[in-house]
Amino acid sequence: MQKSHIPKPFLRISSYFITCICLISTAFAQNLPKAWHFSPDAHRLIAGNKIATSGLYDSTQIRNLYLSFSQTNYTTLLTSGYTSHTDVLANLMVDSVLYDSIGVRYKGATSYSQVSGPKKSFNLSLDFVHTNQDLIGYRTLNLNNAFLDRSFLREVFYLHQIQKHIPASKANFVHLYINNADWGLYPNIQQLNKDFLREWYMSNNGANFRADKPPGTGGGMGGGWGDGTAALNYFADTTTYLNKYTLKSSDAVAHPWVALQTLTNKLNTTPAAQLPAILPTYLDIDRSLWFLASEIAFSDDDSYIFKGKMDYYCYYEPETGRFTPQEYDGNTVMASNATTWSAFYNATNANYPLLTKVLAVPAWRQRYLAHLRTIISEELDVASTNAILDNYKTQIDALVQADPKKIYTYAQFLSEIPVLKTYINSRRNSLLANAEVAQTAPNITNAKYANQADQDWGSVTAGQPTHVQAQMTHASGIFAATLYYATGLVGNFAPLPMFDDGLHNDLLANDGVFGADIPAQTAGKRIRFYVEATANNASKSVAYMPVGAEHDVFTYSVSPIALSSDVVINEIMPSNATTVADNAGEYDDWIELFNKSAQNIDVSGWYMTDNIYHLDKWKIPAGTILPANGYASFWADEDSVQGVFHTNFKLSAASENLWLLDANLNLMDSLSYQQQTTDLSMARIPNGTGAFVQHAASYNANNNASATQELELANIVSVYPNPAKNSVNVLLPQLNGGQLRITNALGTVFYSAKPTSNHCLIQTYNWAAGVYVLRYGLNAVKIVVEN
Repeated sequence: MQKSHIPKPFLRISSYFITCICLISTAFAQNLPKAWHFSPDAHRLIAGNKIATSGLYDSTQIRNLYLSFSQTNYTTLLTSGYTSHTDVLANLMVDSVLYDSIGVRYKGATSYSQVSGPKKSFNLSLDFVHTNQDLIGYRTLNLNNAFLDRSFLREVFYLHQIQKHIPASKANFVHLYINNADWGLYPNIQQLNKDFLREWYMSNNGANFRADKPPGTGGGMGGGWGDGTAALNYFADTTTYLNKYTLKSSDAVAHPWVALQTLTNKLNTTPAAQLPAILPTYLDIDRSLWFLASEIAFSDDDSYIFKGKMDYYCYYEPETGRFTPQEYDGNTVMASNATTWSAFYNATNANYPLLTKVLAVPAWRQRYLAHLRTIISEELDVASTNAILDNYKTQIDALVQADPKKIYTYAQFLSEIPVLKTYINSRRNSLLANAEVAQTAPNITNAKYANQADQDWGSVTAGQPTHVQAQMTHASGIFAATLYYATGLVGNFAPLPMFDDGLHNDLLANDGVFGADIPAQTAGKRIRFYVEATANNASKSVAYMPVGAEHDVFTYSVSPIALSSDVVINEIMPSNATTVADNAGEYDDWIELFNKSAQNIDVSGWYMTDNIYHLDKWKIPAGTILPANGYASFWADEDSVQGVFHTNFKLSAASENLWLLDANLNLMDSLSYQQQTTDLSMARIPNGTGAFVQHAASYNANNNASATQELELANIVSVYPNPAKNSVNVLLPQLNGGQLRITNALGTVFYSAKPTSNHCLIQTYNWAAGVYVLRYGLNAVKIVVEN
């Protein structure tokens, strides 16, 4: 099915020059997985806790799904295709849009075999016939019949809670119709497929295993729960894994089964004393601890911790070479008879090595307990969970009552909501009564970093260490303080001791403020860090800041050293349709550099890039000399076969960032722009020194000569200096009687006035360093303050 997109109208935003330091968060945010986000102040990088508020899994909306089968015997076809996972052809109508030729099949195990009525669970494949067909970005839908859940709420609520701390499916409710007959309410649970992986990981081409017997390998799992057949137990013969796990996808892993065997070998055969040094290479330890804590906190009996052989996934991340267990199937969580499960459920059963091996390491056991305390505090909070359950109950009440095919009665639905609330309260109390859980943890406050200029949360420059500081207290004192840091977006953290001796940027000795330095890093690196405090009590209980570490961490980017340069980016054209053709006769994007000096400058080995995390993306060819007061142009077309002056990146007409760096990756110049107009360039006016404006192209020539210059200047607000320190000058092309406003990134107004002159001098000496936006009429200009 082809979908058409109508462009949304946009305001023309005037172009601006902005330093590399202030562009990092903007440039990088475009590359984050969808489930990740920066905190509003950009100090933290958080994976999770971004509940869908729009799209297919909008938790506030119940969509009507209309399935239609042309076959009158479709129920017979669905039944006969259940065992072989054979889809039946159907059409789907959602929001008045027809999705034709989708595949439909029954799904589930006991939810299929033990339900005699028509309300089966369904798997919908939007791409069954049309490869690229999707429903609001998703190719597969799982509609669950809420078997064994009289509340309808368990799985949707559970996933809502735990996805703050672990990768978990999105979920909401839909109203299903089949051939115009009302089939009632269904929990709509996101499939753990490549769409899901793309939202939580840097790529989705790793090896994704489901722990269960693959279809066609015989009936039943065999044995009982906890037999360890697919619980990450080790088998010497690689083929043994083939009938215990299903490999759902694997694009970039040459030998996925060997990778799985290697993990289980390291987990099960490594001596306990060596596990801390060896296992983190193969397993994401922190994610695994959050996973175990989440399943135990909610008494998940469709789980690794209970079944020990199925109902979980395990994903091999090619970027790190580590596995992460994945939550799956939560329709029977929070059972009344499971409120007293131990905080270390099955942790002594050898068939559950993820529990027995990992939780036997003292440091990991304390980390697990810290995460469990966080879940108890945040996800098992009685007041907030009652409110969430009440909201869901209100949302689905009428549909449950009217559901003609529901498995349980409306009266059972009403009586089950108090059961869930009672479970939350009882489970919380039970866990807090555990002696190890009840151990008090340290308190951490005011964790932060400072740059070399002692600016809290300030810009960090390449080659300079970063000072990290945190206040830590505990009634028994602090036994140890640790700073964990890592480079990049994913991968293991390295520990550094923190000190309270007055010698490590920690203020005074013995004042409870601990400090340590993250070593100097190269330009373009993304740094993640968090701190750990260990209490001086018998258990050596720990706490973290941020409490969601290692998936909620502090972060900053390392900026190139900015040097004064006579070579500048002078003009670019991101949308070239008819203006100037390259040596192949093609109208491609281009970038023009200008040498402002009276001397020739050799720029051989310099770099240009559109990615702050790949500063050396494209190297300027050897022998490239910019003549005095001269120009050099490059084609940004990703087509290096056409010549050495063709870059390996393109310029986006919608918005883009561009950096110019010397051979040592020092920043020479940079540019950020918004939506561009075809066949108009972005050029400095005055030539080589002025701000960037849109105008008629002057390829390899002086921009001042453009006939369009006066027209463009008449509509552009200019600001200088930019970056500003103590003040900024604002030049208005003409007074329009409107308000001139300057806000920070959060929308707080720092300046607002109706100008009475074309020249405004605005004091910025008492403003915090950062990015501000000036608006006047249709103009929007970013101002960088470096106080």
